[in-house]
Amino acid sequence: MSEHPALRPQAPWRARLFLRLNANPRAWSVGARAEMGVAVALAAVLGFVKIYTMPQGGSLSLEMVPLLFVAVRRGLGPALTVGAAYGLLQLILPGAFIYHPAQAALDYPLAFAALGLAGLVPVHGWRSLALCVAWGSAARFVCHFFSGLLFFSSYAPHWEAPWLYSITYNLLYLAPEALISLLVLWPLLKAYDAAFGSRTVG
Repeated sequence: MSEHPALRPQAPWRARLFLRLNANPRAWSVGARAEMGVAVALAAVLGFVKIYTMPQGGSLSLEMVPLLFVAVRRGLGPALTVGAAYGLLQLILPGAFIYHPAQAALDYPLAFAALGLAGLVPVHGWRSLALCVAWGSAARFVCHFFSGLLFFSSYAPHWEAPWLYSITYNLLYLAPEALISLLVLWPLLKAYDAAFGSRTVG
């Protein structure tokens, strides 16, 4: 995948970090803003197409793909923005599982904003893309883990510790979702580069 010269491994690390952060919204191009809006809308649509749904919230779908796509192409700032926006949107969409305001914040805007931390990882190939997806998914998992531990521990079987129950419960859908997202993202990014030229951050 081609990319901005400042993101190449031989470029100064400060230049690469500055572009990965991409923290100034005034510097975001029209194309970047359009891409971000489409990503939120597409994530919402894909979120309704569920392979399976967990009993206390959480499901396996392709909703992370557009959000991770922005993280790879645009960096941290846009990725955090689309993640938080999608998480807030989920609160008003059908199917939101809201037990407590703090739980809702952890499971929706905070969890998907945390997914945006994937934008910190510069992607140069398959392995770095896998790291990008794993990093963002792990950050999202932390939010869901604390939500489960704090608000859903009563659902844990008597023989299982609440912390272990929360880990197991959330991994049952997050691990396969991360893997599927990775498998979809790789050809998608390659096809996008081939169709529209080099990948840039901005």
